[in-house]
Amino acid sequence: MKMKRFILTFAAIAAICAASAAGADEARHFPAPSTVSPEMAAAVGKTAGELWYSEPKSVEEWNKITGGYTEWAAPHAVETAKQLGVTITEEKIAGVTVRTLTPKTIDDDKQDKIIYYIHGGGYVFGDGVAGTLEGTLMAAHNNYRVVAVDYRLAPQHPYPAAIDDAFAVYRELVKKYGAQNIAVLGTSTGGAMTLILALQAIEGGVPIPAALISGTPWSDMDKIGDSYVTNDGVDNILGTYDHLIKASAEVYANGADLKDPLISPVYAKSGELAKFPPTLLVSGTRDLFLSNTVRMHKLLLMNGAEAELLVYEALSHAQYYLVPDTPETADHYKLMGMFLDEYFLKKN
Repeated sequence: MKMKRFILTFAAIAAICAASAAGADEARHFPAPSTVSPEMAAAVGKTAGELWYSEPKSVEEWNKITGGYTEWAAPHAVETAKQLGVTITEEKIAGVTVRTLTPKTIDDDKQDKIIYYIHGGGYVFGDGVAGTLEGTLMAAHNNYRVVAVDYRLAPQHPYPAAIDDAFAVYRELVKKYGAQNIAVLGTSTGGAMTLILALQAIEGGVPIPAALISGTPWSDMDKIGDSYVTNDGVDNILGTYDHLIKASAEVYANGADLKDPLISPVYAKSGELAKFPPTLLVSGTRDLFLSNTVRMHKLLLMNGAEAELLVYEALSHAQYYLVPDTPETADHYKLMGMFLDEYFLKKN
């Protein structure tokens, strides 16, 4: 499955967005190890970009950055779908815009099943078709119909707008498909929202999804966890917590407690974690959110939930899908398929 190679990293947006010059001073650069492919080495070996070292102070500054991202990312998402033969259709569910991503072929045993996709972007990025890339790759690689939610974003719509939108759509999808025929996928903020959706379902008495794939989840929005320090400046996607990530947390939480489980699911109650469906968590050794991921994995295991953890060699935050035309990305989607075969297809 070949496509024109492009690297969808937030660092690339620095060319079109205002950013602080502090990033050059704070980044720590390590060359790519011999244990990654030459294709991925080109991405791993880059230095961190400057976008995530910016600190917007006003709605206008936020709009400049997020609008620049959308302007850059949307055409790439559309072009990727076109190259991979994935059709994008748009509709409203529960008053929220969703996009259904349909691959060329849907396997017979997947005809009645969907992947519900929740995009990442720090609760501030990813509006419109710009938030569909990972869902498109899942549809194309694994032959599932994917429903991608276009939830409201901060700063205009702080907590709990995003999770309310995502859960409202999920409730309607349950009515149409049945929870046993829905797996939920998300990375970064989307990875956290995937976990939060399960909590909302448990708390609300709504049937839980059959399976969750939570990629490098923002499961603790505060700067708590070893890799926020050890991978600071090493992660060449996010760079650091202390600037744009911190600002995103503040503008989304809008004064709410960062230890609220519906903001930081790593603080969920044991009784709720025990009810989680099979969950796959994904990270990388250079990921700023590695601690978020492994802490969540341990909690699920300690509470008796079925949980698996993948930590990819040398990869920074979400780099497993942000560089699509690499052996590592192909392996990633093969492993996603194996997990879904075991806990989603064969179980129903």
